[in-house]
Amino acid sequence: MKIKILYSHLNVSGTDNKARPQWFDFEKCYRNFLNSTLYALDDDIDIKFHVVYDETRGKVEQNWINNWKQTFVLHEIQGGSMFDAAKEMYRIAKELSSDMEDTDLFYFVENDYLHVSGWVDKVKDLFESFKGLNYVSLYDHNDKYFAPDYEELVSKIFATSTSHWRTTPSTCGSYICTKKLFLEDYDVHTGTEGDHNKWLYLAETKNRFLLTPIPGLSTHCMEGLLSPTINWKQINNK
Repeated sequence: MKIKILYSHLNVSGTDNKARPQWFDFEKCYRNFLNSTLYALDDDIDIKFHVVYDETRGKVEQNWINNWKQTFVLHEIQGGSMFDAAKEMYRIAKELSSDMEDTDLFYFVENDYLHVSGWVDKVKDLFESFKGLNYVSLYDHNDKYFAPDYEELVSKIFATSTSHWRTTPSTCGSYICTKKLFLEDYDVHTGTEGDHNKWLYLAETKNRFLLTPIPGLSTHCMEGLLSPTINWKQINNK
């Protein structure tokens, strides 16, 4: 199995106006992601790192990501807005798909996520256990457990030999899918603004479904919205 990772380094300043845990740090997220990905135990998994950098936010040489330049292939883009930058990232992914099999995977991941070690092997297990999967996020959204909008949410549960997965209506901009599905839905990814809107549109018009793990294998680093049951501060500080 081949996994091409497109690390979305589009907010490059290191700070933003989102509510973050006190311990949050962009560079620590990348270090964690690199370490947790290289932890993969299966030698049959071929992983390639690609960082997509929006140079309208500043020169890459002046950004902390430059400290890690030996670990990835860099793609510099002229994005400007987050939506335009994301479209450029998807265009790059389409070009990178030429040497991939239909069943090989893309992982589009934003730069404010932490991951647990072993996520690669559990994703491989999932895609080998069930055929015809659509989209997979590694983030177990905490709001699905308390937000009023989800009081009536019903999920179907899938189990592999290593983890449980649930259906969920939407996620953020970090997700995994096969090359085949990505190309089939390319126009939607490049033409629909807003993560929530995109996932609802894909479900309603193309009958796509989305799985997330229980417990989470990653978390979006947002105060109050961390994937539950996991000590993310401890993982962040490793």
